[in-house]
Amino acid sequence: MDNNTKKVLDIIRSPSNGMRHKNAVIIDIKDKDMSYLHLTGGAQNSIMQWLQGYHKDDISEVPMDKVKDHTGNKFVCLAEPEKRYWSGVVEWSTNFGTHEWWQHDDIMEWFPHFDRYTLRYSEQIDQVQNVTEWIKIDREFSFKMENMIKKHDLNLKWEFPWVRPRYKRVPWVTKIYEEIVPKFKTVVNESTELQKKLEEYLAPDYDHYIKAV
Repeated sequence: MDNNTKKVLDIIRSPSNGMRHKNAVIIDIKDKDMSYLHLTGGAQNSIMQWLQGYHKDDISEVPMDKVKDHTGNKFVCLAEPEKRYWSGVVEWSTNFGTHEWWQHDDIMEWFPHFDRYTLRYSEQIDQVQNVTEWIKIDREFSFKMENMIKKHDLNLKWEFPWVRPRYKRVPWVTKIYEEIVPKFKTVVNESTELQKKLEEYLAPDYDHYIKAV
């Protein structure tokens, strides 16, 4: 193990590491009747590019201690849970490069929740009130976002921006997606125990996913 990998492992194992926090994040849009429930892995790069491009001076993050009592309407964007989970594993794995991190028992004790990218989104949704717009991330996602933006009198001059995931546009992340993550996927698929844990973990996400259109 090289020194850089050891440093990464030490940071991730540290009790002060915030990568595993489960707090919900709400982005308010000033003077509008709709806020954004920010879910890591839920097309957040596209949504934030839109918000920063058209509502840069209007958005603010709701303080953590105010999230529970925030009563405004919210929209949320949901990918198919298992697909979203494995995309999250790609991002988690970028911390280690080509190192096979699942060989460390103390890290695997966290399975399936390693960090924010692999946190099931039901844990954040269940912390908030008034999610009124449930948008499924699929081939029609941009069109559905444009309709939601128009419905709530939000700003968009041109087409809704689509930011491709890093594993489709950053070569070294693509390598992890193609070479490293499949190895871990095989480890999970060959273990009845791990498969069951993952299925049980994602089950609450599917309860929310069926609400999305």
